[in-house]
Parts: sequence; C-alpha cells; structure tokens
Amino acid sequence: MTDRSFERWLRPAVDAGGASWWIPRGVLPCEVRQRKIGYGWYVFDGDQAALRASMDEARAYLAGLVGAARRALRPSSVALLGFSQGAYLGSYVALSRPDLFDAFVCCCGRPKAEFVDDLPAARRVRVLVQTGREDEAVSPDLIAKGVGPLRAAGLDVVEKSYAAGHKLTPEMAVDAAAFVRGGAGA
Repeated sequence: MTDRSFERWLRPAVDAGGASWWIPRGVLPCEVRQRKIGYGWYVFDGDQAALRASMDEARAYLAGLVGAARRALRPSSVALLGFSQGAYLGSYVALSRPDLFDAFVCCCGRPKAEFVDDLPAARRVRVLVQTGREDEAVSPDLIAKGVGPLRAAGLDVVEKSYAAGHKLTPEMAVDAAAFVRGGAGA
C-alpha cells in the first residue's frame, strides 16, 4: 500500500473532523507489485531478533518525529494508527513510548505485545483493535495472542469486528476517528 492509498482509505476519518491526521511514509524503499517502489518501516525476514532491531530503529525515528510535533504543536492528545504490518510496528511504538501516545488503533493486524518490555507502563494508552471477519491474513488466534497480554497488563482494549477482509473500510475509519476523539470506537 502506498502512503496515498492509505490516505484515501483513511479519508472518512479525516472528514469526520475533530483531529488532525499526519500520515508519514515509511523510510525504507522496497519493491512492490509491478516493479513499483513502495516504502516500509522495518525489515522482516522471519528472524525475530533482527525484526526487533529493525523496529527499534523505526521506533526511534517515529518517536523523534512525534516528540518534535508534540513540542511544537502542543496537541491535547496524540494517537497512532497502524494497518496490517503497520499495526505490528504501531503497537510496539505506542505501547513502549506511552509518554508520547494517548491512544493506538490496531487495524487488520495484531499488537506485537511480546516486544514491549513494560506493558503495565502503557496503561494510559487506550487501544482499539479492528479486525475483518473475513480477514485471511490475520487469524483470530493471532489477534488473541496480541490482545491477551495487553488485557492481562491492565490496558483498556476495545475490540471491534467488521464485515470485511484485510482492508481498512470506511466504517473502520469512522470508528477510528471516534475512538481517537475519545469515544469507544463502537
């Protein structure tokens, strides 16, 4: 997915108002379908230690961006939304840096709870997990693997399932916007 297509998918949330949406592009160029160049946030080849190291680099980059934006703009709250593999990274970033984020929306992915060193410290971060009932990429077992540790650590987790596959639907985008503004997202 490109940053422009993600922005199009997220358009219903942007149009709902009540928040400013900042959609940075991944920093790592990678080849995608039809020899086009896309951008990712981390490298994954199956090696969990290498994944953690790559995600640490992306976390430092995003934390720097968000920290600078917080200082300059002084927003009342900051939320992070991650889609698919971005949900992996987003959960790691938001939950390991609760000083920077108030909410996290995990869309069509699962929280990467096992990488967060101090989950109880993230209790201040509200979490919305959005899943498609027809999603063949992310099974209910994978979602449970990510959500279970968050709940066990006392985090406020809202789960919502949609009549969708592995995509961000307009309904999901509107619910994400409501959640970011402080609603339940349901």
